[in-house]
Amino acid sequence: AVVSTQSTGTRVLAGPYATMNLCDLGASVIKIERPLSGDETRKWGPPFLSPSISNYFACCNRNKKSVVVDITRLEGQSIIRKLITNSDVLVENFKPGTLSKYNLHYEGIKSINSKLIYASLSGYGQDGPYSKQGAYDVPLSAEGGLMGITGPIGGEPVKVGVAVTDLCSGLYLHSSILAALYQRTRTGIGQHIDVSMFSTQLSMLVNVASNYLNSNIIAKPMGSSHLSIVPYQAFKTANSYLVVAANNDTQFKDLCEALGWPWLASNPMFSTNELRVDNRVELLELLNKRFLEETTEYWTEVSKSYSFTATPINNVQQAFEHPQAVYSNVVKTVHSKSDNVDIKVVGHPVKFDGNDPDRYEAPPSLGQHTSDVLQELGYSNEEIRELEKKKIIETGG
Repeated sequence: AVVSTQSTGTRVLAGPYATMNLCDLGASVIKIERPLSGDETRKWGPPFLSPSISNYFACCNRNKKSVVVDITRLEGQSIIRKLITNSDVLVENFKPGTLSKYNLHYEGIKSINSKLIYASLSGYGQDGPYSKQGAYDVPLSAEGGLMGITGPIGGEPVKVGVAVTDLCSGLYLHSSILAALYQRTRTGIGQHIDVSMFSTQLSMLVNVASNYLNSNIIAKPMGSSHLSIVPYQAFKTANSYLVVAANNDTQFKDLCEALGWPWLASNPMFSTNELRVDNRVELLELLNKRFLEETTEYWTEVSKSYSFTATPINNVQQAFEHPQAVYSNVVKTVHSKSDNVDIKVVGHPVKFDGNDPDRYEAPPSLGQHTSDVLQELGYSNEEIRELEKKKIIETGG
């Protein structure tokens, strides 16, 4: 089992995204939520699917059990410690030091279960000058350099369309947990994992970071274009926009053929990618005019006969109606019995020997599984009623 404790303030996507991916691969995840409101993303709307499930909450909480426990109370802490006794992993995304107040920090509970993988996710890591700071995706993307390279040339700051710092942090957390579990098969003991969203964001700068660290090049927003590859960007066509990628000399030669300009590939200003980068302005002036002469549909169809790539810029509806998305059956429908609503989710993107993990249960209503989980821990119905009366727990569903 994986016990996932979500904080009440920050990082409401990264942790849940990591544990949802573990769920998809077969883990049993118990989501510990605070009384009354639960995970704050339940109220991030409209739109809502039910009184306790927003579309935002639904996107990253399928396959989980919801247990409501007040961990600030001694009886609540006792419940968590009993859960930990038989769990493989605990995932928490409180500010560093918060759980030590309740003796639920790693040093306080590792004696309960020496095999436990204790995975901490925070804005800046467990120590350092910023470790006590709260963190959200957009401020971290700003502070970590991503917003400084995103958007139109000379334009105002722009965030990425989805919370990529959160998502990548969740993927690092997910893979680190799997690595720690594998190591445990060799050592027999658990360990403490420390995932920093700020460090994650810096790692996401990849080639931009390499350019700065090794060549002192400070990147700036370039719209859809690329610092080191030309052409690799969006172009306006006769009816919309098109993204073209000609990443090497062979692909550029093919692009020139498709444009009806085979001579352009041998032009001494454009014959290599280095020359195309150096003469970017002159080349783009030619390409911009040519792409305007035909429609996006024309160019995408022509590109199918060549090695370069040309794709339309789809909206969300067009993306989900894409033939490959339909073929891959990427959209799954789950039914919530507790809320009596059908919920569509994006399925796990990885196949194993050609098979989808195919484990899809509805995101839980608040406290839906509290009674069941406590009964499994040995609590009697009378004890559960008494805990609820004292507002230590909440049952629902």
